[in-house]
Amino acid sequence: MELQRDQSDYSVAPADIYSLLAASEKVLSVFGPFYATNRRVLRLDPPNCLSKGHLLEIPYSALVSIEMVRRANHAVLALGTAIIILGFLIIPVFPISAMLTLPIGGGVIYLGAKGKPGYFQLMTQDMPKPVEKYWQVEYNRSGNFIATVRIIIGQMSNF
Repeated sequence: MELQRDQSDYSVAPADIYSLLAASEKVLSVFGPFYATNRRVLRLDPPNCLSKGHLLEIPYSALVSIEMVRRANHAVLALGTAIIILGFLIIPVFPISAMLTLPIGGGVIYLGAKGKPGYFQLMTQDMPKPVEKYWQVEYNRSGNFIATVRIIIGQMSNF
């Protein structure tokens, strides 16, 4: 089977993944280096990437949750800070306008701190902290893969 590219992720499993599967195992969904089979989640990177070409796996029986991790939006945080500073600077000239900019700036800072979706973290019961980075699935365009894994483990979706 030939590898097809769909933007930055692989939409079809490369032929070499099939040689690593059990006889009755089937690939259900693919996203980048991640493969959801009917038995487990696999990660297979090229030799020059994060897992150094090693096959990593999490059996579905060990997978306890998939968490969406948010990242702070630094541009929005900076904008909120600038609005608050501007509010303090114009207090002597326009006291009423300045009093409006302070809560607006605070609200913008809150939105920036709340952030935006960053990635999905696949979690097992006692996953060591250093191993977590191998199981971070990019948020953008991973919806089908995450939905497949969530259906298999019985976790409700929160997209």
